Amino acid sequence: MPDPLVTIVVVPRERFSHSERSLADIYEHTTYPFKLRYVSAGAPGPIQRDLEHESQQRGFHLICAPHYLSPNKARNLGIREIDTKYVVFLDNDALVAPGWLEALVQCAEETDAWVVGPLYFIGEFERQIVHMAGGVVHIKEQEGKRILYEEQYHFNTPLADVRVPFRRQTCGHLEFHCMLARTDVFERLGPLDEELLSVHEHIDFCLAVRQAGGSVYLEPKAVTTYVPPPPCKWWDLPFFMLRWSEEWNLATARHFNEKWGVSSVLHISDKSNSALEDTIIRFARGHRRLMTGLRVSESDDDRPESPLEQAEFMAAMFQSVDRDHVDLTLTTDDGSVIQSASALSPQALLERLPRALQEAEEKNLNVIIRPVSQDRPHEPALVRVDDLDSEKLRNVQPYAFLTLETQPQRYQCWLAVDKGNWRSAAVLRRLASARERTGSNGHGHLAGSINASQKYLRSDGSSHRVRLVEASTGLLNTIGQLESKGVLAYLEHSFIY
Repeated sequence: MPDPLVTIVVVPRERFSHSERSLADIYEHTTYPFKLRYVSAGAPGPIQRDLEHESQQRGFHLICAPHYLSPNKARNLGIREIDTKYVVFLDNDALVAPGWLEALVQCAEETDAWVVGPLYFIGEFERQIVHMAGGVVHIKEQEGKRILYEEQYHFNTPLADVRVPFRRQTCGHLEFHCMLARTDVFERLGPLDEELLSVHEHIDFCLAVRQAGGSVYLEPKAVTTYVPPPPCKWWDLPFFMLRWSEEWNLATARHFNEKWGVSSVLHISDKSNSALEDTIIRFARGHRRLMTGLRVSESDDDRPESPLEQAEFMAAMFQSVDRDHVDLTLTTDDGSVIQSASALSPQALLERLPRALQEAEEKNLNVIIRPVSQDRPHEPALVRVDDLDSEKLRNVQPYAFLTLETQPQRYQCWLAVDKGNWRSAAVLRRLASARERTGSNGHGHLAGSINASQKYLRSDGSSHRVRLVEASTGLLNTIGQLESKGVLAYLEHSFIY
């Protein structure tokens, strides 16, 4: 049997809980010969173990990285040492229809295309919703600025509403949900741009291909879909929030715009008449809301258990209510600061957490955290309520996006409160003023860390550990709601961020 012409490279897109289904689907619906390289970057334990088992059973190459990677970094890792004529990039939340791979390869062989993409659906195949059938970009001059407009043909359109038959044709760009490329393209262009952390990477690659004289084709005989959340698992949250973090999105947009000499990138459907902010930035903020409603409780069989899991999950919970920068400090029992870092970004925090937790364990230190406001429009206020007993907890916890046990049988609740009207702002200012008079610094214990106070030593001499009790992603309240439920009284000595 001749060697396969194509290597499939699977990378994490935004979560991990769809990985097992997607991998099984590839092998079930792909009869055309292929090699497979699977990049596992920061995969949670259950997924990593499944991938290791499947790799041994099926014989594919599993590439492991200990930390989360941006999609382009993962793709570049996956294409190293590829020896086939073609590579197909596939996200780990994609599903494929029978005949998909041979249709992509046949198109490339018959047209000499550098890049070929399928007809993309979104959601389960049964829904029959076309995500896109290729796309195009237009650059227009507006008030002295170059604006790049992105258009996706038949964007999120029910298949029944498409009146013109799909046909093989050239197009301006495709998406990395599934994309075939000639392997020698990377010898000509170099690796994918790793400064594109979260968005626009598909447009960038296709623009570079066309600029170098290559062609990009849609082959509708190949059909794939991708399945966005929900549902999802708690261990999806840290990577999902990093993947769509404001830091990654803004850095990516700035780099792309500078690279291609445009002021902004807008979707053709964007009617905001704003050239000040890329459409994709607003999309990403909205996309983060897909995780809203994810609940985790200490009574769940599947929950964050290790200190690092709980710490990373707490950081992601702050991002779910639009706080993606924090101060992180290590202190002694008497409050002396041993080490401090200010305004850590999501990626910087994830990189620092393992070392901070380890040092705190070795030296019996507290790890305390403080969310930092970026003063963005519509950013909610965060309210931290400390030292709740079990009875008070029952009244406050239903409105908290995060609940911790910080001392034995004493609890801390974090609430997100909309401050979009004058009355809410006035109440929050009053609460903040009352707390400021106490002179406290506003840091709270990090989930999973130890409470270094000698008062809370266990009988075996070990320190009490700050424990995640419950979390509800993206839970937002109004002052009126809290007032009507009698919760405001518990906020009189709270911290406001």
